[in-house]
Amino acid sequence: MACVRARQLIEPQRYEGRFIYKYGSCQHLEWLEPIILENRLYFPTPRELNDPAEARPPLTAASMDALIERLTLLTIERQPFLTSEGILREARTIRFNAPRFGTKMLLDSIAQSLYPNLETFHIYSLSKRPNNEHLWMRYAAKHTGYCLEFRNEGFFRAFEMRYSDVELDITKRSQVQPFFLFYKTKAWRKEEEVRIIGHRNAGPTIAFEPQLLTRLILGKEITSANAAKIRAWACGRNPPPVVVEEREITSAAAAKA
Repeated sequence: MACVRARQLIEPQRYEGRFIYKYGSCQHLEWLEPIILENRLYFPTPRELNDPAEARPPLTAASMDALIERLTLLTIERQPFLTSEGILREARTIRFNAPRFGTKMLLDSIAQSLYPNLETFHIYSLSKRPNNEHLWMRYAAKHTGYCLEFRNEGFFRAFEMRYSDVELDITKRSQVQPFFLFYKTKAWRKEEEVRIIGHRNAGPTIAFEPQLLTRLILGKEITSANAAKIRAWACGRNPPPVVVEEREITSAAAAKA
C-alpha cells in the first residue's frame, strides 16, 4: 500500500469518551485473573502485537542534503568525544559517500538502528465501544471470550488512533516524536482503537485504580465453565464490577438506535 509521502505527523488527540473497552479470549483465561483480582495490566511491546508494522514507520527524507545533515548530526550524537577536526572529517565522509549509497540504502541503515529503540515502548490497546462485532469475532474468539469496561479517567490516558498511510520524515526533528505510535493503516480502522503508551523504562506490568474497572461483559458464546470462573473472580474483587452478558449490551444498543 502506497504511503502519503512526507505527510506531517500530528500530535495525538486525547480520547474523550467516558468508557474504554478491552476484548479478550478465554484461550489464556489465567491472564484475566490478575486484572480482576490484583488490578494489574500487562502492556506488551510492539513486537508482541499483531501488526508487524507496529513501531516501524516507513522512513523518508525531504532531500539528500537534509538527509546528509541528519546523518551528520546522528554521528555527532553517537560520538560526543569527537574533536572539531574529527567532526569535520566525519561530515566530509558522509557528504562524499551518501549520494553513492542512495536515499533508500541510507534510510534502511537508519531504520536498522532506529527500530530496535522504538520497540522498547509498551502499548495497551483498547476500543471505543463494547458492541464492535469485528472485535468480538477476532479478539474475543467468535464471542466465546469477554470484554472489559474501564472508566476513561485517572490512570487511563487513552489517545485516539488515526487511520492513515504515513511516512516519518527522519530529516525533521519535529517529526522524530512517538506520534507515529498513534497511526495505523486504514486496514485496521474496524478496530476503533484508542491506546495508552507506557513509560519506556517501566516494566510491562502496570497497576491501576480498582474503581476504574466497572463491568465485565461475557460473550454470547462463552462456555458455562469460563463464565462461572470469571463471575467467581468478580465476586472476589473489591469493589466488585458488574457482570453482564453481551446480549444485554447488544439489546441496549439496539434500543438506543
